[in-house]
Amino acid sequence: MDDAELNAIRQARLAELQKNAGQKPAAQPDNKEEMKLSMLSQILEPSARERLSRVRIVRPDRADAVEQYIIKLASMGSLGRRLSEDDVVEILEGLTRDEKKHTNNQIVFDRKTTDFDDDEDDFFD
Repeated sequence: MDDAELNAIRQARLAELQKNAGQKPAAQPDNKEEMKLSMLSQILEPSARERLSRVRIVRPDRADAVEQYIIKLASMGSLGRRLSEDDVVEILEGLTRDEKKHTNNQIVFDRKTTDFDDDEDDFFD
């Protein structure tokens, strides 16, 4: 997708939002969700959308993070083409790497010290 197409999409969305500005606030979340889905359908190939839907079944939070990241890239104009399934997998792996950096998976054993020494153990003599 080149810049002209993205600008045309943005203009159409802006006009749609301005037209729907008079609607009641309860309809806004549906409108945002529809807008997000339509944007993703334009950005992602069908195989990538399928992968993202399978991820959503298992980890909805991770799927939301990937969708937000993809929409952010598209709004900045960083995407020059539609994203494939491999691209979505790369984004997921990057998210996993970032999450692992922020978590501390170290197990620390804090054992009690005893006053007994192994040499003083005369049970088996």
